[in-house]
Amino acid sequence: MDDLLADFVAETREMLEASGGEIVAWEADPADKARLDTIFRFVHTVKGNCGFFDFPRLEKLSHAAEDALADCRSGRRDPDRALVSAVLAIIDRISEMTDSIEAGEDFPDGGDDELIEALQPSETVEIVGESREAPSAPMSADSEETAAPKAARSAGVQRSIRLPTELLDEVMKGVSDMVLARNDLARRLRDAGEQPEIDGPFDRLSTILADVRTAITRMRMQRLEHLFSSLPRLVRDLSNELGKQVMVDFEGGEVELDREMVEMVRDPLTHIIRNALDHGLEGPGERIRAGKRELGLLKFAARQSGNQITLAITDDGRGIGTDRLAAKAVAAGIYSQAEVDAMSERRKQHLIFEPGLSTADKVSAVSGRGVGMDVVRANLERVGGSIDVVSKPGEGTSFYLKLPLTLSIIAALTVGSGSQRYAVPRSFVEEIVFGSSEHVEFAEAGERQLVTFRGKRVPCLSLGTILGTKALEDIEWRNKTLVLIRLASEEVFALAVDRVYDHEDVVVKPIAPAVMETGLYAGTTLLDDGRPMMLLDLPSIAQKYQLVNEMRSATRVVEEEQVEQRKSQPIMLFTGLDGRRRAVRLELVRRIDTVAREAIDIEGARAQAVIDGAIFTLVGHEYGPLPEEKCRLLRLSDGDCEVAYAVQEVLDAAAMDGDIIPSAADPSIEGVTLIGDKPVPVIDGHALFASHRRPQASAQPMTCRLPARSDWARTILEPLVEAAGYRIATDAQEEADVAIELAEEQATPPGPARRVIRLRPEPEAPDGANDSIYRYDREALLAALKQARSGKTA
Repeated sequence: MDDLLADFVAETREMLEASGGEIVAWEADPADKARLDTIFRFVHTVKGNCGFFDFPRLEKLSHAAEDALADCRSGRRDPDRALVSAVLAIIDRISEMTDSIEAGEDFPDGGDDELIEALQPSETVEIVGESREAPSAPMSADSEETAAPKAARSAGVQRSIRLPTELLDEVMKGVSDMVLARNDLARRLRDAGEQPEIDGPFDRLSTILADVRTAITRMRMQRLEHLFSSLPRLVRDLSNELGKQVMVDFEGGEVELDREMVEMVRDPLTHIIRNALDHGLEGPGERIRAGKRELGLLKFAARQSGNQITLAITDDGRGIGTDRLAAKAVAAGIYSQAEVDAMSERRKQHLIFEPGLSTADKVSAVSGRGVGMDVVRANLERVGGSIDVVSKPGEGTSFYLKLPLTLSIIAALTVGSGSQRYAVPRSFVEEIVFGSSEHVEFAEAGERQLVTFRGKRVPCLSLGTILGTKALEDIEWRNKTLVLIRLASEEVFALAVDRVYDHEDVVVKPIAPAVMETGLYAGTTLLDDGRPMMLLDLPSIAQKYQLVNEMRSATRVVEEEQVEQRKSQPIMLFTGLDGRRRAVRLELVRRIDTVAREAIDIEGARAQAVIDGAIFTLVGHEYGPLPEEKCRLLRLSDGDCEVAYAVQEVLDAAAMDGDIIPSAADPSIEGVTLIGDKPVPVIDGHALFASHRRPQASAQPMTCRLPARSDWARTILEPLVEAAGYRIATDAQEEADVAIELAEEQATPPGPARRVIRLRPEPEAPDGANDSIYRYDREALLAALKQARSGKTA
């Protein structure tokens, strides 16, 4: 019975979530019979379930609402705002009673008769909280695609079952542990050397695990329309209370977000809406005088870009009063008048995130633009998100929320302090520099350590000091690696760590509340060998060490300094294989990779490197011998193609402030510049890509066509070919790079191919036929595939 009751609560909540938006939309368009039918089915379902579970009060309320809606369906009654308000009040009461049922508590008596009486068609009936002078109901511009889910639309289209979220979390945990075990096994296989008979099955296992992990992650996702469905009701109630008319528009309801992230963003979104309706959007009379239409517009738009969601909330109201906001910042003592005068208009708009500041002339019962926006920003930063604001006087305000796609899997940088490793969200990492670099200067200001980098002085914290494992006076700053952290609020500080290990996607798991209260950690994850690793809570650490004022002053840049900085060119310094320092423009560097020596193939004039299953032209190897084990590669890109540049060591990123002195002696370099009073040759990107542009197609995996309708080819050949770096061609019209045919079939695989490899069933080749390979001669087949690949990329 407990399971049935839990299903009743879950089903009722799902219908409650969808019904609020449906009722508001029906109020705007009473002729919409489909919405009326959806609302009627909801109260009818609740009434039936209440009879089964013996909830007489719920049954009585839903029965009364059902009768009133039945009159509207039959045409005996025309729906009006009073009826909609009465039905909404009953749905609110049903929601409150459902919460009490779930908690096992008794709901207080009284109030039901008044709610039922309000359903009667009477001109004198007034619902508490409703004003008779309020304007007509707000309109909803949500389309059939972006509105709340329609029961009629979803019926019969997709089968679904209801599962507890805890079960999904357990499955996700199990899959994550399997991935970690796979990583541990991969490391052991690498240490044991090449084992061809194991590599193929292991690669297939890795692919299957990746697919399962993706599927489990998607099981945790929710369409944003579940979040949007509750917003029309909120807008309606607030607009009626404030005497305003507001039209709501939704776009991107099909975008999916982690269910936990949906709940995280609900409160910040509600706060922004309340601010927009109370102080952003004008009343009808003021809008008409300003030349606007009487109806205000509140628009929600969601977009997905990679592993990030951008949610924009836009109103067409009066905009943010930056002059009043700046005056209040001065009055509150947060900034001086001189500092405010030096601010740009955009910087003044960001004052809205300062605690306690508001553009409102008086405190409102609903909101005050700016009050609590600092909390909104802090909550979003805590989950790896950010918020930005853009406002134009008289035209409106837009808030842009950037959210990670999921709370459970994030990109992280692994750093070390002592013998322990910690994860830093990569979205916060601005740059990594060595404390021993010549252009890094340390200074002390009282008990605070400061570091000057690229002409900016920012506070510096030691991770060991933060964790309490090392005293401040024992820190050797020059021996540290500095991770420059830029928070979503554009505030910067340096985190000194013992070592930076790698960047990787980590599975974040929640930690105990007592640990969270320390303000140091945001979650926990596991290394590939199963050891636990904590995720650092950088915004809380910055707040705990009171870096706000110092960071704020560090971000104020004088206009002349901004102009001077724009003149400098960022470059990356590295040591070539010959031990000499060189530089390349940072805009050419896409990423830095480390590969095994076996992933590099050099034969004559042909040099290639395999990175993440793709083949890249290798340069830089002509300066000296490659390392025996691991090779460091700079992936350089001109926007169309990429090459891999072999280096001995990546030194640092620097600013090239001086001129480049051209050099005609070496056509591969653009010239020589001074970095730290030492001459450094700068690689000529134009010449580099002009010489190595032809093989750019090698960055895409080559295709191989297998014999059709052959179980042997599918089970034996396919894993071997994929392990060799080929993609299986499935399109009969696609021209494959290589086709493999079986000699006994006497037929070429369907579809065109540039090269054909024949396999024979016998170990010995028939007389006069040396153009085939024994089907179980693995080494010969791999050599033929490698030769085909080399022929394409040489």
